[in-house]
This record gives sequence, C-alpha cells and structure tokens, in this order.
Amino acid sequence: MSNDYKRSFKMYSAWNYQKEIDDLNAASEQGWQLIKGGCFHSKFVKNQDIRFRYQLDYRKIEDMGRYIETFQEQGWEYINSTFNGWHYFRKLYDPTLPEEAYEIFTDRESLHEMNRRWARLALTIGAIIGVLAVIFAVRVILRPTLPLLIQLLTLVIESVVLIRGGVIMKKPGSSHNRRGDSAVLAVFLAVIILGSAAGITLTSLRPHFSSDQRASEVEQPIIDDRWVDFEVQYSDYYYLDLTFDASAPMTFEIIGEDGEPIYQVTEKSFHKEDVRLKLSRGKYWFSMTCSTGFQLSCSID
Repeated sequence: MSNDYKRSFKMYSAWNYQKEIDDLNAASEQGWQLIKGGCFHSKFVKNQDIRFRYQLDYRKIEDMGRYIETFQEQGWEYINSTFNGWHYFRKLYDPTLPEEAYEIFTDRESLHEMNRRWARLALTIGAIIGVLAVIFAVRVILRPTLPLLIQLLTLVIESVVLIRGGVIMKKPGSSHNRRGDSAVLAVFLAVIILGSAAGITLTSLRPHFSSDQRASEVEQPIIDDRWVDFEVQYSDYYYLDLTFDASAPMTFEIIGEDGEPIYQVTEKSFHKEDVRLKLSRGKYWFSMTCSTGFQLSCSID
C-alpha cells in the first residue's frame, strides 16, 4: 500500500464508541483522515492540510438518502456505514468553535435514544445466548463432556460481555470511555473463535461408531472375541449404549491396551443407554464371550 494510505486494526466495543471517536480525531490531527470506517479495521489517507472532527451514529436506516441529507444540513459529511448499523460522519474542524459544535446530536435525548437502540440489541442477543447457556448447562450436568463444557463456558462469556455492554449503554449519562474495554473485546472475540474451534475439533476427535453382532447359534463357545477396536484421543467421559439378548449368560467387555477390562457386564439380557465411562487417551477394543445364539447392538461416543 502507498505511504499515502494506511489501515488500522484497532477493535472497539460498541459501548465504548467514544474511544473510537477520540482516536479518529487524534489521527486527523496527525494528518491521517478516515476514508472508510469498519468494525475491525479502518482505512486512512494522508492529508496534513485538513483536519476533521468525527462522530458515529447507530441505527437501522430505511431511507438512506434522506438520512444522509439530514446530517449534511447540519454540516456533517457522510463517510460510510458498516454492515451492523454504525454510520461514520465528519465535519471540518474550526478551532474557534466550541467542542459542542461537533456533537452530532442536538439534544441529549437523541444521544440516549441511540444508546438505547444498541442496548436493546445487545441485551436481546445476550439474553438469547444466556438461554442457550442454560440449556448447555443442563446437558453438561446430565451428560458431561469436555466439548460441551467448552461450549458452555464460551456461551456464558459471550452472554456476560453482551449484557454488560447493553447495561452500560442503557444508563443515561454513563461514561462510555471504559478503561480496559479494548482488552475485553479482544478476549470476547478470542473466546468466540477459539471456543468454537476447540468445541468442533474435540467433537470431531471423539470415537463415533456403532456395531451390531448376531448369531442364531454358535458351533463352539466364543471366548474373549476381540471384534471392534477404537482409539480415544483425549481423556474425557464417553458414553456407551448397549443392548444384548442371549439364551445363556454372555459377557461384554471393553478392554484397555494394557489388557485390563475397563467395563464388564455378564447377563442373559441387558439394555442400558449412556453408560458413563471415564477413558484415558489410548487404544481400546470390545470383547465378547458367549456359548449360545445372541443378538448384540452397541455404540459409543
């Protein structure tokens, strides 16, 4: 990119939009004028012969032409809008004018209304994510696994950050220039990306399979028959669904790579779902011992 242009990748929380405005004003003083604002990056052009004051507005627009015209009548030049409803404006800076001349809203109620619009959105999304977190919490209690726990923590953090932001924006007259909010936003985005990636990756690494075995009769007893091998990539709780019927007691086992049984059941008829097994990383296999005809169905995940 030419030395006359540069990009900034600073992140700002919506409830700390004043910090972005201050940074844009400071950049203008240094000769860098905004030509495109964005949620995660902005583009500037070098021009030391001019200076602007910037402002942001947040709202959904039905008549964009009339919206821009309204602000132009007040001396504001429209720059661009982001996909999520933020609009960037600027006005030529005149050092003889008071700072109040660069307020985009002519009354505090308009400012509060803008804050309330974002607050409603943040609180609504935060509440929806909170409900999902409760659902995941119930699932973790009933059927704990590491992927579910990570997804739960991710949802909780997302919900807390959004609700916190909504509460800040909803308070009339509260300061939006909150120290540490850049770090909060960075952690928030990292949690979304890393938490989602970790949950998907760990879920994909779990053993997912089912198997059916049956025989109307056996010519000779089946003893310690090793018939399904599987590998566990990480230590966690895993769940077995097992059903079998036989004419005489039969034994089903899960054997670890050291040859010792991890799970064992001996019955003529057995049916149980979600048998919780604490398995460490390693190789395992199913083993069966029986002397008569049988039907067996099992799955693990």
